[in-house]
Amino acid sequence: MLNRLLPALLGCLLAGSALADPPPRNPKLELSWTGEAKRFPPFTQVLLAPVEIEFRPVQPLSGPAMLASGRTEFPATERDRERLAKDFNEVFRRELADQRNLTLTETAGPGVLVLRPALRDIVWRLPPEEPAGTRIYLDTIADLTLIVDFADGASGQSLATATDRRTAEPANTQGDFGAVRGNRVEASAELRRVARRWGTRLTQRVEQLYYDAKPR
Repeated sequence: MLNRLLPALLGCLLAGSALADPPPRNPKLELSWTGEAKRFPPFTQVLLAPVEIEFRPVQPLSGPAMLASGRTEFPATERDRERLAKDFNEVFRRELADQRNLTLTETAGPGVLVLRPALRDIVWRLPPEEPAGTRIYLDTIADLTLIVDFADGASGQSLATATDRRTAEPANTQGDFGAVRGNRVEASAELRRVARRWGTRLTQRVEQLYYDAKPR
């Protein structure tokens, strides 16, 4: 059994996660201003919109995932999509709620910063199933781009955006050749780690905007 699984394991590990175009990197979520204004109106509350998700189109599977020789991209199941959106919504909200100077609100208006996050061009590396009696190992779970729109709560006008692309991959390289089991439990843990990193950076960016917007 091990001899039959090893080629599949090595194929998963050696398959690169390179995309057609170089992914944009912006780990600090530096802003791109959409208008002439380079500063937000003062705000004391944040409205976090639900995270939108959009997957890169892929061909559907025509047979068992283990028989898809050389395939490194898979269609995400409906359950995967729902879990991804739920995890990122929860993590972002929890990170932003830890701020001492701002409170979360559900209503837009004066003194409110509106955040509209979206996950775009998601490349899903996780096969839809792990066949009974076998183990699938992956060095990459997904590639995904975060786009955050920063808007004025009073006017609804978009004032700036921030974009970053990351790869969800194992947190360490100890054991399993630096790979992670290709199941939903371990995959979700890696994706939540990416969400926490982005959530932390987003919170830091919002705090900076809060101080910059305070009347002098």
